[in-house]
Amino acid sequence: MESSFIAYSMFICIVLSGLWDAAQGRRLHLGSCKVNIHTHELRHHFQYVRQGMISGDDHKGIRLLRKDVMSSLQATESCCFLSQLLHFYMDTVFISYTSSHSLHRRTTSVLANSFLSISKDLRVCHANAHCECGENTRLQLKSIQTAYEKLDQAAGTVKAIGELDSLLEWIESFQQQ
Repeated sequence: MESSFIAYSMFICIVLSGLWDAAQGRRLHLGSCKVNIHTHELRHHFQYVRQGMISGDDHKGIRLLRKDVMSSLQATESCCFLSQLLHFYMDTVFISYTSSHSLHRRTTSVLANSFLSISKDLRVCHANAHCECGENTRLQLKSIQTAYEKLDQAAGTVKAIGELDSLLEWIESFQQQ
């Protein structure tokens, strides 16, 4: 009886620990910047719009967020790149997004608010000189913006939101387990 109580107690502790980790987000180390990001929540919300964005993408041969480009960035510039990329999404992509589906509008609004929260944390890093912005970061972001602008606004927006999977994968690569 006592051993089953101990096993049950340990199980409850493990479950609660997992829930606590999920509530706290994961600690990311972007160069010298350390932030908590709830990637599981971002993925959860993204899943509501993902299929619609992928099926609505008529420019499958064009990539805005290339995994090889993001992974080639220096770790010291990852904070700056993420900060500027989130601003691009908030200031250009999410603002331009229109949909007849209320769930898609609400979901992109939640994602935009999450990006705003992350951006605030990254601003603290930048203010404390933990974010380095080099020429490579500027060039990569300019490349993304140029590719986006070559598409009409609706197509660019669908493409950018549909590629959030690549951004989330890149962010998750900085998680410290």
